[in-house]
Amino acid sequence: MRKIDKLMKRAASSERLIYTLRTVIMVAISTFICLLLNQAGVMKENVLMVFLIGVLLIGAFTAGYEYGIFGAVVSVLLFNYFFTVPVHTFAIMNPDDVALMVLFLAASCISSGMTARFRKQLSIAEENERAARRMSEMSEKFINVTGRDRIIALGIRYIRENTGYEAAVHIFDDVSEKEGSEGRYVIFPIGGIVRQIGELKVFTDDRGIGADQEIFIRAAAGQMGIALDREMIYSEQEQTRLEVEREHLKSSMLRSISHDFRTPLTGIIGDCDLILKNRGGDSVQNEALIKDIREQSLWLTRTMENILSMTKIENGTDFIDKNREVIEDLVYEAEGHITGLREHRRFSDSMPEELLTADVDGRLIIQVLVNLLDNAVKNTEEGGYIRLSVSFQEGKAYFVVEDDGRGIEPGKEQQIFGEFISFVGKGPDQKHGIGLGLTICKEVVEAHGGRIWAENRLEGGARFTFWVNAEVAG
Repeated sequence: MRKIDKLMKRAASSERLIYTLRTVIMVAISTFICLLLNQAGVMKENVLMVFLIGVLLIGAFTAGYEYGIFGAVVSVLLFNYFFTVPVHTFAIMNPDDVALMVLFLAASCISSGMTARFRKQLSIAEENERAARRMSEMSEKFINVTGRDRIIALGIRYIRENTGYEAAVHIFDDVSEKEGSEGRYVIFPIGGIVRQIGELKVFTDDRGIGADQEIFIRAAAGQMGIALDREMIYSEQEQTRLEVEREHLKSSMLRSISHDFRTPLTGIIGDCDLILKNRGGDSVQNEALIKDIREQSLWLTRTMENILSMTKIENGTDFIDKNREVIEDLVYEAEGHITGLREHRRFSDSMPEELLTADVDGRLIIQVLVNLLDNAVKNTEEGGYIRLSVSFQEGKAYFVVEDDGRGIEPGKEQQIFGEFISFVGKGPDQKHGIGLGLTICKEVVEAHGGRIWAENRLEGGARFTFWVNAEVAG
């Protein structure tokens, strides 16, 4: 602080020296011109006008009326010395010269005062313009900034840059303070639209705050309060929207579960009743009924696994438990979970010659494959074509599940990975799913650092492809 005061005093002293030199130079130039005009025969009354112009220029190029008065007094003395009789003395013999010099001195003082006042008003206007520009710039910045921390940082930065003071912000619902320093401070309220939401501490270190600085700080606090209030309102609205959307999703899932679970459960109960009625009857019929019960039960199991997995994903929990797995084992196990895959469809698979391993959650990758294969079964006719192939390229294992079913509606290639998006199959044994299978596939693959996408085959049907990082077993 002492260094700053010394620098300010040094700057003021240097400024006074410059203005004094300008005054002396103006008076010297005026005197030189007057001597030239006098030698050319110009009357002394007209010569005095040159001195008056010099005084006006002093007022224009210096700050403060004292320089103009000083120039006017010196100009009068020089006029008396060089141009009044007797010359080269300070004596005055002609009363007209006395009146002329008095009038000149009065006119010079008045013009100096008016020039100084004009310069002061001009300086105030320029300062007000700069302040208004800073206010406008600050308001524009606060309109575009989002996030509580960024709003507070912007306000503190503007206060530091425009006043030289450090500041700290305390929000009433926040236990911490944002930035700041130790020392004495002045508190300014941060007001929102309907209530005060915090305090702004400006650390002055006993320097005091000027009127212009206080106006700017209050404006910054006001802009900060409006921006923070807007951010809080937006956060509350966003939270409300998310809660409404979450409730809507829950309601949709419950409706889908209640509707879709009723079909297999009704089938299971009906099959069980038939078995009980035909106890000891046709064993072939009973075996078919038991197989149907098993298929319905497996479908319910897969559906419940999808629901549980989606619950873990939406809760944000770490649902990935990676281990070193052999990809071929994962594929064959997934195929075994799809009832009737080989009996009712023309199914084929292909694996690379290399033995591939990947650091994955085997249970979830199997679930992805099961969901894709089950989706292919649902969307193909009896005897339809389904193929599962695995390839290895540049450290990635690519899984491709394709079929010759009805394909994907154009423009829906990305939407089908959304929650509760379900498409009804055409086969007689199709079941209506709750639309979580492909969503889980996307979440699981991306959680493993991979990518999944869907497309239509040129030959007809759909193709689903995803990859995960893998390597050839050593």
